[in-house]
Amino acid sequence: MFCSFLRGCPILDKVVRRLELLKLEGLGFAQAEIVNELSQKLACTKRVVYKDFETRESWQPVLQSVVNHERVLLKVVNRYEQIYRQASVRLLTASNELAQLGALNVMLKANGMLFETAVLPEVLGRLKGLEDKAKRGVFVP
Repeated sequence: MFCSFLRGCPILDKVVRRLELLKLEGLGFAQAEIVNELSQKLACTKRVVYKDFETRESWQPVLQSVVNHERVLLKVVNRYEQIYRQASVRLLTASNELAQLGALNVMLKANGMLFETAVLPEVLGRLKGLEDKAKRGVFVP
């Protein structure tokens, strides 16, 4: 296997460790749990994992290819829309009432997440701008 062939390669080990860190963090694990898990699983010191947390501003955007934030936002919005569409198909095609309720629940959550991701930041930005104008004494109709 490719991974076993490059086992021990410092750069590959670092990338694997950091990807695993992001995965565990995304699953909701606490920093201490992630450090313990990765240090045992990947046979590295806890300090190395803590250092990854400390320096993540430099490596995370590169690792996740987050160069264009607008492009990332479009990907996220597309994923939520796809989840919503798939759930709506399940809602319309399912004969089981519990499956229909589950589909409605997924649709509701996807809609909420879409709002939080795409709409809410823009609204908050507008409110911040209005607040700044109000502080300067500019009339805001």
